[in-house]
Amino acid sequence: MSIQKIAKYAKHFDVLVIHESSDVPPYRESIETVFRSSTFISIDAEQTPTPLQCHLLIVCGSYPFLKNPALRTLLSRVQSLESIIFTPDFSNINVYKIALSFRASNVIAVPQSEDEFANAMMGIFSSLVKKHNEHILSNYDRMISEFSDNLFWIHKDKKVLYANEALKQKFGIKSLGELDYYFEDKEIAPLINASGISQKIITKKDYKGEEKAYFATNQLLKDREYLVSMIPLSAPIEDQDKQLYNRMSFIELLKDAFVVHKRENEPIPVIVMYIENTDKIIEMRGEDIYNNVCKEILKLVRTTFKNDIKIAQWHKDIFTLLATDISLDALKRSLEKFHQSLGIEISIDGASPLIDSFIIDMHGVELNKAIGIIDHINQKQLLSRDLTHLVHFEISASPQEIDEVQHAIHYLEKMIMTNTAVKLLNFYKGIRISTSAKLVKISDDMVYISIEKIQGYAMKLEQSVVIQGPNIPFDILANVQIVDVAKKIAVLTKFEPLEASGNNRQYIRIQSDHRMHVTIGTGRSVLSGTILDISIKSIACKISSSKKAPLILHSRVNLQFNLPMERFEDGMVSMVIAGKIQYIQEGDEFTKVVVELDLMEPYEGYLIEYIYARQQALVNEIKTIANKL
Repeated sequence: MSIQKIAKYAKHFDVLVIHESSDVPPYRESIETVFRSSTFISIDAEQTPTPLQCHLLIVCGSYPFLKNPALRTLLSRVQSLESIIFTPDFSNINVYKIALSFRASNVIAVPQSEDEFANAMMGIFSSLVKKHNEHILSNYDRMISEFSDNLFWIHKDKKVLYANEALKQKFGIKSLGELDYYFEDKEIAPLINASGISQKIITKKDYKGEEKAYFATNQLLKDREYLVSMIPLSAPIEDQDKQLYNRMSFIELLKDAFVVHKRENEPIPVIVMYIENTDKIIEMRGEDIYNNVCKEILKLVRTTFKNDIKIAQWHKDIFTLLATDISLDALKRSLEKFHQSLGIEISIDGASPLIDSFIIDMHGVELNKAIGIIDHINQKQLLSRDLTHLVHFEISASPQEIDEVQHAIHYLEKMIMTNTAVKLLNFYKGIRISTSAKLVKISDDMVYISIEKIQGYAMKLEQSVVIQGPNIPFDILANVQIVDVAKKIAVLTKFEPLEASGNNRQYIRIQSDHRMHVTIGTGRSVLSGTILDISIKSIACKISSSKKAPLILHSRVNLQFNLPMERFEDGMVSMVIAGKIQYIQEGDEFTKVVVELDLMEPYEGYLIEYIYARQQALVNEIKTIANKL
């Protein structure tokens, strides 16, 4: 591949190369030719810039160089979007462990020609370009949020760099180049040409030809980049009633309500709406879907309560509504109507909100206490003294007094009505099997579900499955009554809400494909047993209960066993590992012992290599078995 083919990407990026002092990288000329800027540093250099910033970091050197503490110290001062390692020792597994600690995206043999260097770069540019664009947008979004929540745009050297969606929609802008006329506009040009912070009221026509006044501000951000914010003036009264307030604005509304109603014996009702499954929707469907769900909630609120109420987003999952010109009875009726319509009208891509709503009478309550009550609802810590001000509440979920099975089935019924897919979770010999599935029907507390073959086989072995969904605030454990892997359908019963998530397993635990004997040395005693499963942090073993095991919790032990490794003679490598007993479970037939490992080299590397290879083998194994069924 010609070096010029990567020039169109490289010319936008700065590269930093950290190399061994004795080496002159053979690809140095290629880097200096195509990248926007390049810096070459050896770890024994007397002076280096602080901090080191670049788009792409290349670390080049042998394994001894990569594990040099001086290199790690130097890298701690580097800020980069992407990094790779060039090394002659790329087949050394220890290099890959170092790459993980450096957060390097790839380990590559040192390029010896322009073509080899170009090929290595093509493998990194797709990720680098994406991260670069995300970095730019993230920086702009963060700066904009600090200065304005209205129409805004950023310019530098008489070129528009960024404009928010509100501005584009308001003026029908499809490309940033269409805004270049601003630099010649008779009203805007004096604003942006003034030094320092400048402010001015301007009048602009939108794409419909409607004229509106704006309070415009031009202020310096950094590196000759300027932010122009345009706040619309004289908004119609009907639009003011429909605006969405933030937390601070809502507190000001509360202050006003307390002043107006201070001497009147009238309620000051505040509705607090808590979206119970916010995290689930974001996890399963993403932020964009959740934002759309919130928009639909606001539409339904405005339709149900009309103009008698002011709305604020108190927190990500909390909306607050202030009503001062409506009776409590009328407010209760409106809230009941809202909840009746909630499950029918709001479902975005299968995500439906589950809302707990509280009507709190803030009359006679101090401001700090009123804020505290709302925060307690947000934190799920509503106190008994808070309940004295609770007038009414509505929940979208099933009533709390029903049993756990019906509570779980309630959520599954909602997902069938909204045609929402779920995730199923099983473990096959230690590896996680998770695929999408479709709920078909519920009959007599039995759920019929369409599944993938690989999941069906795992369900058949475990005879249970964990159900996860964006509309379920907890994971559900279900028994598998019938599973037909070939027809890809299963029948589930006995549903149980789980207190913890099925995803909480921190480390992969692998079961071997054959019996692995182990000896456990403790003091002067040596016990023999077999390994149940193995992870990078611990090993679970079983010892015959007929053997009196002098094992003490948290005591130190030594483990010896043979680990299957094809590259060693006889296909095995002998492991000698120290550890601490973390768990003991005595049974009638055997005692289960879990030992937390203190891994040292080379045994840590052997164990990582084995677990990775075994994991890949198990994935292929279950796929092969499932496809034959």
